[in-house]
Amino acid sequence: FEEVFRESTGTLLQELANLKRIIGRFSDFAKMPKPQFETVDVNEAVQEAARLFAAQTEASSIVVTFDMAADAGSIEADQEQLSRALRNLMLNAMDAMPKGGKLHISTRQHGGSVRIEVGDTGQGLTEEECARLFTPYYTTKQHGTGLGLAIVQSVVSDHKGKIAVVSQPGAGATFVIDLPVRRDA
Repeated sequence: FEEVFRESTGTLLQELANLKRIIGRFSDFAKMPKPQFETVDVNEAVQEAARLFAAQTEASSIVVTFDMAADAGSIEADQEQLSRALRNLMLNAMDAMPKGGKLHISTRQHGGSVRIEVGDTGQGLTEEECARLFTPYYTTKQHGTGLGLAIVQSVVSDHKGKIAVVSQPGAGATFVIDLPVRRDA
């Protein structure tokens, strides 16, 4: 009886933790605060977000590469929200490569914007999946909530930017964010 009780209790606690995480994500999405803009160096923001996953990428045989243009520049952004969006993209990329692979992150100037690209060598996405990715509650993951990319799109939109995905089945995916360059007064 004690063994069955311990297993059942452990399963119940794990499911409660999962529900708490899901409820937290729904709550975060529903009450996305208005951005508090400040000058943010794009390269520093990207590197800071990537640092959070350093141990995880090493443990999962994911090689992270950077191509950061020295002149990528600064933007007016909410540092916390931008970091959340970048972390969501990096986490999705890592989830797409359960057996390891390459996560490539780049920054550069692109036609009056700063372009940030987060690419992976995962299984890729179909054209239909690409079209629906930013729809709230749509997910391609078995245990996903479908809010991660909706949050990313909301953050990018609040920053007057654009986001797109380039992908093909079997060829990985690259998320491309364009954010307006900070204009010095």
